[in-house]
Amino acid sequence: MKNFNKLEYIVYVLLLVVISSNKLQAQNVTANAEISGNDAASAKRIAFQKMQLGLFVHYTYVGKPYQWGSTLWADTSKVKSLDELADNLDVNDLAALAASMRAQYVVFTTFHANMNVLFPSEVMKRQLPGHCSKRDVIKDMIKALKAKNIRLLLYVHPSDGHDFTKEDQERVGWNDGAPFTRWNDFINEFLGELGKRYGKDVSGYFIDGGLPEQVDAARLRKTIIDRNPESWIIQNSGFNPLCADFSAKEDNMLPPFPATSWVRCQRLTGEWWAKVNTVTFNPELAYRYTILQATVSNRIGGGTCWSFGPHPGGRWEPGVRSFCKELGSFVDKAGESLFGTRPGRAYITKEGQPLSGTQYVATESPDGRKTYLHVFLPPKGQRLELPVPADKRRFNSARLFSSNHTIDLQQTDSAVYLTLKSSDRWDDLDTIIILE
Repeated sequence: MKNFNKLEYIVYVLLLVVISSNKLQAQNVTANAEISGNDAASAKRIAFQKMQLGLFVHYTYVGKPYQWGSTLWADTSKVKSLDELADNLDVNDLAALAASMRAQYVVFTTFHANMNVLFPSEVMKRQLPGHCSKRDVIKDMIKALKAKNIRLLLYVHPSDGHDFTKEDQERVGWNDGAPFTRWNDFINEFLGELGKRYGKDVSGYFIDGGLPEQVDAARLRKTIIDRNPESWIIQNSGFNPLCADFSAKEDNMLPPFPATSWVRCQRLTGEWWAKVNTVTFNPELAYRYTILQATVSNRIGGGTCWSFGPHPGGRWEPGVRSFCKELGSFVDKAGESLFGTRPGRAYITKEGQPLSGTQYVATESPDGRKTYLHVFLPPKGQRLELPVPADKRRFNSARLFSSNHTIDLQQTDSAVYLTLKSSDRWDDLDTIIILE
């Protein structure tokens, strides 16, 4: 080792201090960035977990033979063009209907089969002429929903090339084979345009069609997140962590109506878009299922997203308007026992629990101090017997949510007993009891 004189030694020590300080600062910056990133991801997840009730709107024009059809006029006549579809969507009526059912968010089809998009996309004009509308339906939807304090998510189908004509498939490289460079360039350019155009006015993206080999999942995510890091990315019928944050399940649910931790997207009528159908779910059943979904212990958020679309011209299939109005009135009565809650820890709902035959479920306040017991199937008499809370908590009081009337509470080492006053009665739909 070199022998230093006093001055050289002082300079040497100072240099070591500076180098060490810079290194520590760099480590702190990296650590803080990681923490910040984790905080951002956590905030995004928490925000989505607060979503309990949504509306899924399919409003579609295919423009070619398609086995499942597309949106029809109320008189069952076919829509003649994409612009006819776009120009005749009453966004204010749609937003009012969503508000009447108390939807917290709306998922809206940017496009469906054959990728006919509902805004004047420069990418589509260049790559697939004739596949975009003149009217900016998305912009108008944003304005209408903002006025109702409802968040907008856009439905996209990044593997929709399978529905294209052969000519259009060749234009954008759908049939090129792995690694499908031209297709991924096209779909990411389109999504990049979408994200840049609407930014944070769009809360997230619902990805349909899965993520098959034609789609570079990681690239797709980067394209979306680069435009809006707060975007919720929901994958239908699966979960690929290279792209998605959350999962959803589109379904035509049948009894016994099982709960799922994923977003449940449930058709209200016989099809996803307006044709010639009527409502197949009554609002009482829909309300109870919405509550059930809110109580699933490992839920990711999103709750239940009831699905139905409008006819052009502001018309709806029979029963839709009254369904929304009645569901909204039930949700209003539930109030704080639904919105702003988390799954109850005293009484736990597990994945797959059926609605049919379920006597009660529970949500709780964010601080865990209040348990909201939702009694669907009351006992014959005035007394309800419950098991010991799963988290071993002890309740000090019980009262009816609707009237604030006190309920007699007895808790032993083996059970909890709740007894209504003789003047009170169990609600036919949902008796909500606050346990504290």
